[in-house]
This record gives sequence, structure tokens and C-alpha cells, in this order.
Amino acid sequence: MGAVRNVEPMNVIIASPYATDSLNGNTVTSLRIARLLEGAGHSVQIMQSSEISAESVKTNDAMIALHAKKSAGAAQTYYENHPDGKLIVFLTGTDLYEDLPNGCPECLATMDSADALVVSQSASLDSIPEEFISKAHVVYKSIVMPELAADVEFDANLFTVVGHLRAVKQPFMIVEAMKLLGESVRVKSLGGEFDAGSAEIANAYSQNDARYEWLGECDYVEALSWMQRSVATVNTSLSEGGANSVGESIMLGVPVLASRIEGNVGMLGDSYSGYFAVDQPSELASLMLRVMEDEKFLNQLKTEILERQGHFVAERELEGWLNLLKN
Repeated sequence: MGAVRNVEPMNVIIASPYATDSLNGNTVTSLRIARLLEGAGHSVQIMQSSEISAESVKTNDAMIALHAKKSAGAAQTYYENHPDGKLIVFLTGTDLYEDLPNGCPECLATMDSADALVVSQSASLDSIPEEFISKAHVVYKSIVMPELAADVEFDANLFTVVGHLRAVKQPFMIVEAMKLLGESVRVKSLGGEFDAGSAEIANAYSQNDARYEWLGECDYVEALSWMQRSVATVNTSLSEGGANSVGESIMLGVPVLASRIEGNVGMLGDSYSGYFAVDQPSELASLMLRVMEDEKFLNQLKTEILERQGHFVAERELEGWLNLLKN
């Protein structure tokens, strides 16, 4: 995308399935996009998708709808009541890897109405149906880090897993990997209960193995602090559109051990050295052991991570959104 600077100020509404005080990834994304566009002189309003009405969209030049299925009603309301406006649909991991493969009619209808479709990393383009690919654009998410303490104590045996406890993220694969490792390894699991009963399982693991601790839902700075002091973060997802925590780890310069799925490969690159197969905790355990014991390998991962940081700067993401609003 070429640089765009002279986009006339626009009224933009962002439709998100979740409330603005939620810690859900869609909320994080909507707040980030709003900050970027407001900084560029646009007027931005975030609304929960279920609360959007014909009245609320009539003065908006554009809508950015997060989640093709869960924001389908909001997108259709905008499409029907503002035919001259621009409808941009941000496809989430759930859209791409759960709903679309099952032929979700709401997703397909939303995508058909959209002027543009957005994914947060290039590998996800492969999951967009062929009839919609001409509408698709990659806008890499930016990661703007808050000021963090510089004297955080590094722990060469600590791994951090960031993500809510839901089956698609395989939150307890890390426990299976730990069973194959010695007493020195430590894991902090950060994220709230999503699937019913998952907190009970996490608490049981915490009580039965002193090496593992589930910390529950942490605030943003605390989560970053745990990542900052870790030798690596771990992403075990079965499917992912592009995890915020992977981008945050990249910007912290902390290696990621990641399942080889589209979302992770799109963020970390095809040739990244820290992948394991989604169904192989033994591969994850081998990587964890190598990170703890092989300094050369750890430094290689750090170098590869630093090389990816340029993808996640705010200027690049803003340029992507401005291009979409302009064209």
C-alpha cells in the first residue's frame, strides 16, 4: 500500500460484538483502530454491534465491522441505511477458521455486502473464499507498548501463556508438555475462564504441580510484565486470526513458541524457527528444553523476532486503514 495522508475527515463507526470495557481481543482491536483514526483527524464512535440501529449509522461515512458473523446485523443495518457509505468488515479468526469452513450464511452475506474485507496478516488470505478475494486487504495490527519497568528480573526457565481458557486455544497443552520436562521449568498462564469448567481444571493443575500457575485475567501491564521477564511466550492455538499476545511478544523482543497455524505463521513468518505441530506436546516440550539449554538457539529466535517488529508499528497500520477509507 502506498502512503496516504490527505484523507478528508470522516465520521467512522466501529461495530464490535463486545462492550468497550471488555478484555476480549475484538475490543482491544476496536479501541486501537479508533485511536489511530482519531489521531489522523477522523471522528470515531465505537458501538456494540447489538446496539446499532438505523438512526445511529445515518451520519457515518464508513463502518468498520469486527466479526462477519457476530456483527452481521450491524453491517446489514449500515448497508441498507447508508448505501453510499463504505462498509469495511474485519474478519476474525472465528470467522476464518470456524464459521466460513462451515458455510456460515451470516458471514457470507456480510462479506457480500462489504466494500472491503480486512485480515490482520497475510496467511489468512488463503482462507477467504475465492469469490471475495478481490475485496481482501491485509492490515497488520500495530502494537504500541506502554511504559514498562526496565529492571524486571529475567527468568531463563519461565514461559508465559497468554489467552483465555477456551478449547480452540488448547490452554492445557502446555501442561502436557511440562510432564516431559524437569523440575526447573515454570509456566504462568494468564487469561480468564471462557469455557465452563476451565477455571476448575486450571486451579487443579496449579495445586498439583508447583511449576504451573494460573493467574487468571490480568490487567494489560501486568500481563506484559510477565511476558517481559520470560524466556519465551507460548501460543498453542488450534486456529487464530492473529493473536495480540504474539504481536506483543514480538514488540517486547521475547521469542514465541507457536503452533504452526495460519495466524501464527502470518505474524512470525514462514521460516521462523519456533514452531511446533498443533497436536504434538512433545514437540513443544523439545522446543522449551532447547530454549532453556541452548543459548545459540535462543539468540537465533530473538534475532528472528526482532526482524518482525517492523510489521507491527502504528504508522503501517494507520496507512492501511487510511488507504481503505480513501479508495
